[in-house]
Amino acid sequence: MEFHRRALSFSMIGSALLLTACGGDGGASPSPVPVSLPPSSPAPTPAPPITPPAPAPVPTNFQPVIDAIEASSDPNFAVIIGDSNGILFEYEKGNYHLEDNVPIASSSKWFTGATIMRLVDKGVMKLSDNPQDYLSFWTGNPTDERSQVTLEQLLSFTSGFNADPINDGCVGDGSITMLECAQQIYEGGIDTAPGAGFYYGPHHMQVAAAMAEQATGLPYNDIFRREVANPLGFSPTTRFATPSSSNPRAAGGVISNAYDYALFLRAILDGSLIADPNAFLEDRTRSVEFLSRPAGTQGDWHYAFGAWLECDEPTFIQSCADARIYSSPGAFGWTPWLDLSNGYFGLIAREGTIGSAPITTAFEQELQPLILQAIGE
Repeated sequence: MEFHRRALSFSMIGSALLLTACGGDGGASPSPVPVSLPPSSPAPTPAPPITPPAPAPVPTNFQPVIDAIEASSDPNFAVIIGDSNGILFEYEKGNYHLEDNVPIASSSKWFTGATIMRLVDKGVMKLSDNPQDYLSFWTGNPTDERSQVTLEQLLSFTSGFNADPINDGCVGDGSITMLECAQQIYEGGIDTAPGAGFYYGPHHMQVAAAMAEQATGLPYNDIFRREVANPLGFSPTTRFATPSSSNPRAAGGVISNAYDYALFLRAILDGSLIADPNAFLEDRTRSVEFLSRPAGTQGDWHYAFGAWLECDEPTFIQSCADARIYSSPGAFGWTPWLDLSNGYFGLIAREGTIGSAPITTAFEQELQPLILQAIGE
């Protein structure tokens, strides 16, 4: 088995990605002006090839992290650890590379939470908004519970539209638009009273994203590029792509790579992306009944906007709130997290089979004390 490792500064990565980002605020790069040599001039001497710098050695204090990665039965994945200043550690195992673009499944939820929160920051939307403020087919009848749904509940999975992640209906239909999907969700009816229960399903965010499309007049992926991807310098390959561009799955349709997601985690950690990070990461499920949690969550995990607030105790207690460890695992094993109390972010990047999240989540928690030991030295 071959192991690869590199150490690149965040500034180097950010500069490279900014050069390759497309669309939205970035604009197009000017075309080069052709230069002609006079007929009598000799042909220019080709420049010698550029030799890339040798990989920097991995800091010895991360050796226990490397040992854990190598001891893992998972043959192909990568790990990035960083703080508000940039990447502290990166490691590739087997045939997986940090530049690989793969489906990240439910880790997309954190992107959607941030995209819509940016619109809230700008005053384009409000967390108290109802779907009928943007969707013409949505009832405003106060006796119909659907009229009481708020954007806050849609982002925190407490809206009452409790579709199962497997039987997701129109969310998996690439032949329709996001607006048409939202109307199908509406017509299917509500399952529980808005704000009463948490259900880990895809319909909440699909409605929220349809509202955002109507609020901005833009396709959802364009909103994401404008609000998150372009400001952070993501590569053009990170996008909401599945099942289609007309109806991307807001809660799970992103294709991305580890470097782009690391830029996102750093921006949440240092407070540069969201105007009010505390509101973005606030526990929105303190007083609701949990009707569904995905496999891999242990104990009484709570939920913010697109991310879990980890708690491995049987009942959520103050020490869990104080630890402030947030994560957004995906079904294929992609697992990003923030440890706000200790000021670092982590990412396990991989593309496994569906249902891999419990394995990677367990490994994330295995790494956490080793990382604290490494960054504390």
